Amino acid sequence: MKLNTKELKTISILYVEDDEVIMKQSLALFEKIFKKVYSATNGLDGIKIFEENQDSIDIVVTDINMPKLNGLDMVKKINEIVPSLPVILTTAYTDSKHLLNAIDLNVDKYISKPIQIRELTVSIVNLVAQYRKSKNLESLAKDLYLKTTNNDKKTKVLKSELDIKTAKVNYYETIIDNFVFSLKTDKMGNIEEVSNKFLNFFDYDKKDILSKNINNLRCDSCEDESFQKLMLKAIHTKKTILSTHTFITNENIKVNFNVAMTPIYASSGLVESYTFYLDLVL
Repeated sequence: MKLNTKELKTISILYVEDDEVIMKQSLALFEKIFKKVYSATNGLDGIKIFEENQDSIDIVVTDINMPKLNGLDMVKKINEIVPSLPVILTTAYTDSKHLLNAIDLNVDKYISKPIQIRELTVSIVNLVAQYRKSKNLESLAKDLYLKTTNNDKKTKVLKSELDIKTAKVNYYETIIDNFVFSLKTDKMGNIEEVSNKFLNFFDYDKKDILSKNINNLRCDSCEDESFQKLMLKAIHTKKTILSTHTFITNENIKVNFNVAMTPIYASSGLVESYTFYLDLVL
């Protein structure tokens, strides 16, 4: 993925890391490419900085094992303030206990140390794009609800704002479509939407993959943990499910991906579809 430097310069992050060497190396790069970097060396300071700057922070990148307050507890407190803010954990831990704790906190990404800066930067861009899209639509919906009873002039202003925000949403959708591996299925797992990035990487023809069940994808590791089992787990926990799978391209190349599967609920409270975001394991 070719990173857009202009897009990077619009992003502000909260970076929390107690390792002095890692912090120094990461900050040297982050402060060059991002708009603003707020940094802390423990969870308590991280909370304080977030509370003071929450309106300008787009994403949190944090270690787990830190003094005073660990990363998971810090994220839990941040979730109470801004539930939808994207979070990336960077940690040396790889055991299932910490992974499950991260899932419970709706952590968007879990990156093992040593950190690959490019992988981390790509993940930040993707998650912030998704967050801004959701935030813009939510903000617009509230504005329209509160203001539609006003006069025609104000309604026209809102229409203009809607056009601008729609253009921004279309921009982020274009980014996701061309630079993010993503799929959407119905409640039975039949594929309804697929990004161009996915099609191009796996050399699939769109007409050949739409309507097919996701379990029919060429997957070398799905016998032990099929997508059907993961869907049932998502319904039971009502959480995003993280997993790692080995897929096979049409050229018979095996590639490892981290997969984030999120259930989408209808107004009835029942699952109506699933979104899948795949992150290439480099």
